[in-house]
Amino acid sequence: MYASTRTALATGIVAALLTLSATTASSAPAPARAPHTERLGTSPTGGQADSYTYGPEFSADGRFAVFTSEAGNLVPGDTNGQADVFVRDLRKGTVERVNVSSVGAQADHTSSAFDISRDGRYVLFTSQARNLVHWDTPPPADEWVDDVYLHDRRTGRTERLSFGIDGRSVDVGGAAMSADARYVAFTARPNRMEADDPNGYRMLYLLDRRTGKVKRVSERTRPEWTSVVHDVSDDGSRIVYNQFQYRGPGSALWAYDIKKGTRQQLNVTPDGTPTTAALDASLTANGRYVAFSSSAPDLAPDDTNGDADVFVRDLKTGKIRRISHNAETAFGTQSPEISPDGRYVAYEATPRNRATGYFGVGNVYLRDLRTGKVRLVSRSVSGGTVEDEAVTLYSVTRGAKEVGLSSGSAQLVPDDTNGVTDGFVRHLR
Repeated sequence: MYASTRTALATGIVAALLTLSATTASSAPAPARAPHTERLGTSPTGGQADSYTYGPEFSADGRFAVFTSEAGNLVPGDTNGQADVFVRDLRKGTVERVNVSSVGAQADHTSSAFDISRDGRYVLFTSQARNLVHWDTPPPADEWVDDVYLHDRRTGRTERLSFGIDGRSVDVGGAAMSADARYVAFTARPNRMEADDPNGYRMLYLLDRRTGKVKRVSERTRPEWTSVVHDVSDDGSRIVYNQFQYRGPGSALWAYDIKKGTRQQLNVTPDGTPTTAALDASLTANGRYVAFSSSAPDLAPDDTNGDADVFVRDLKTGKIRRISHNAETAFGTQSPEISPDGRYVAYEATPRNRATGYFGVGNVYLRDLRTGKVRLVSRSVSGGTVEDEAVTLYSVTRGAKEVGLSSGSAQLVPDDTNGVTDGFVRHLR
């Protein structure tokens, strides 16, 4: 082989190796970031929110977080002095206000975030504003009650979803939707929704946005029992909601099958007998598992701690599993959020010293239902539990990669000096 040929060959081999090395390096995944806590409400320059901010709901991939804030410095031009709804892009760090009219006008009254679609396109919120859409029958000037709205972040369009008799306001109490934004569940007053029902206690209604039809879900046999909606499964198969006596001990937690039109009571003993109140329910993405909290001692065997516990019920088999944080050091395990894949359950727990009766500050924890391992979610900057203000749980993403929190604590992130409640995202992976 000629020397020039060998040189050219060697040069080509070196170049190929360098190219392969560069390609491999560029395609290698970025190293995983250590668990950390991010504050939602920050100004465009990174400043702290100048008023209260609350916890988020997430899009399916955890990129977009929707939340409510009373702050006026999160986006330019926020001069309404009202609680508004915002979406934070956790990848870019940008914040946009979404409770605006289709032409971008800011709301003239308070609004609250409730849900965001799987892809982050649609945002569900309630508002007392009267300038977000056209009203055929404007509410009285002195009446400030909520209605349900959906904002399309792609087109900028905002539409009202709750219509009462003659197009009037229906006084909504809460709302939730499926991941594709097809099914929207909300509570409203029957005497505003139905011409032949004088009842003023809120009942649950379901809107199918594909057909435009609205149906009442709450049963009519208990007109004095008001309804609270907790969740709609991502796949649109089930709704979980509560009915309770406004002035009485009665309470029933229901899972409603949207396709079949049937309901199943969840707060029942192993033999099917209804028991005491159950609250704060959430569903997995496929609607099979539901997590809720209850102080009832007879939902599961061997419940002798005398405290509230979290339960996970399999709606297919009927089996129930009790989750108690620590019977010796925790006063109540409550307010659960189950991850969409059903592997993890986050919850709030408050420590106490049974000997002295001392109650500590409530923190948020995460249990892996497969391994049984528990980890602290609301980790302070010093590495332990938060000790100055209780932490409230809002939401959990698939695989528990992100957990949504809210707290007035100054210990969750460095340099928290605004002295108000903030919304946070705890990135666990």
